[in-house]
Amino acid sequence: MTTWNSSTLSDLFVSITPYSSEADVESKVIVPLLRILGYSARDWREQFTIGKVKLDFLVHPKEAALPYPPYLVIEAKAASKNISHFGWQISGYMRKSGAVMGLLTNGYQFRLFYHYEGKIEPVVEYSQAQLIEEFNRFYKLLCKETCLKAIDALYKKHQQFHIQFGTVISKAFANQAMLGLFKKKNPPSPGEDINQVEASLVEPESTTPVQKSKEGKSMIITVFNNKGGVGKTTMTINLAAALNQLGKRVLLIDIDAQANLTTGLGIDPLDDIELQGKKDITHLLTEPKTKLEDTIVRKRWKAIDIELDIVPSHIRLSQMENQLMQTVDSDRLLTKKLKNHGYDFVFIDPPPSFGKVNRISLMASSGILVPTQLSPYPVRALEYVLEQAYQLKEYREDNLPILGIAVSMYDERSSTFNLSMVERIYEIFQKNPEGEEIKLFPEKTWIPRLNVVSKCPDWGYPLYQVEFEPQLSQHDKQTAQNAIDRYRELAKHLIATIDERGES
Repeated sequence: MTTWNSSTLSDLFVSITPYSSEADVESKVIVPLLRILGYSARDWREQFTIGKVKLDFLVHPKEAALPYPPYLVIEAKAASKNISHFGWQISGYMRKSGAVMGLLTNGYQFRLFYHYEGKIEPVVEYSQAQLIEEFNRFYKLLCKETCLKAIDALYKKHQQFHIQFGTVISKAFANQAMLGLFKKKNPPSPGEDINQVEASLVEPESTTPVQKSKEGKSMIITVFNNKGGVGKTTMTINLAAALNQLGKRVLLIDIDAQANLTTGLGIDPLDDIELQGKKDITHLLTEPKTKLEDTIVRKRWKAIDIELDIVPSHIRLSQMENQLMQTVDSDRLLTKKLKNHGYDFVFIDPPPSFGKVNRISLMASSGILVPTQLSPYPVRALEYVLEQAYQLKEYREDNLPILGIAVSMYDERSSTFNLSMVERIYEIFQKNPEGEEIKLFPEKTWIPRLNVVSKCPDWGYPLYQVEFEPQLSQHDKQTAQNAIDRYRELAKHLIATIDERGES
């Protein structure tokens, strides 16, 4: 095994320049790095083909118990490439190969991924300097010794599955000869109910988060700007998806008669709701006996392991302004229905106006997230949003904070203009009585203006699903990955903001 120290890694990285090709990164960084991690040349395969894809490196030591799954796959890019654009690619490779770990690198950045049941999660990203500083941790995770231990554990789990499942089959078909295969390998204890064994092998039926009450206060957030066309609904869908991938249970409430949030999740208010005899937001607001769970539609995208619940909207909501105005205590209609909802996050998507449903939304909320573009009219609209939130305080028993200003449809090319808009936003903060508490979310959370982002609601799924669309180009998938990374940062920043405020 090659020994290593900080100078060893520094010498290795010196061989890479901004002009290094993908082949250079493979031969000058990845191969030496694998040797440092304790692997010999027989422990990996280069340009390994699985189906129609070709992996740059598949790492699977000869001593490993099983040929699959491999422990590690590595994807190399030229030094000039931004690895953030290729997360979708290595995710696909990890799913196809079954690899536990993935490494994506251009010789300057090193991003690690973890794979569990089809779900790929980024673990950490290192620069060269960070990798040198934290190489002990990197080494312990990816070295050959850890690789062999992990594969051995998977093999034992595989054996245990066959013992349990084979016993179920032998009992179900009264095949005593088959049962004998497992008697020496600790089969289920005598008298164990076959249904119990079967249940242990099948994922339990999911229940709606409404049935899983959660201690503590979760966040009900109205996503609002009274200027339309700022990407509000697109941000709501993809922020919710990012939070769900971070393990949060999310409910979306579409309280806009245009039903853009509903259709953006692939639900047709007529065909999928009305003609199916299901209830929507109008029933929730106007029928006292209709409960929240009566109106929820669950959408799940198995490939990306995202599950979102939504209360859909309907165009008839536009005709109910007078009815809602005449309803006793109408401002608190939604507040009452959302008691004990059991979600980590509830996002309410109202229309871009200051009508009755907007007031209902804000009264039910524990915070406001304001999306905006860095352009004059959306920024000007911030004044009215902040003023409305401030005026609403006198009608509420608790505070209604502005959690932050989130930038969407961001044009990275217009740096000077963007700076002038940012300065204008801070001028607006200074005019508001609580302006000092309002924050513009950091640039790493700003969502870029991209065609693939704007089209996603028309396709009826979150941006994450783009990875699995064969009709989309590699360029679309690369740019989508950039936006996905921003949504993930936005989700993390929102969680951190709430924690700082002590609202969760």
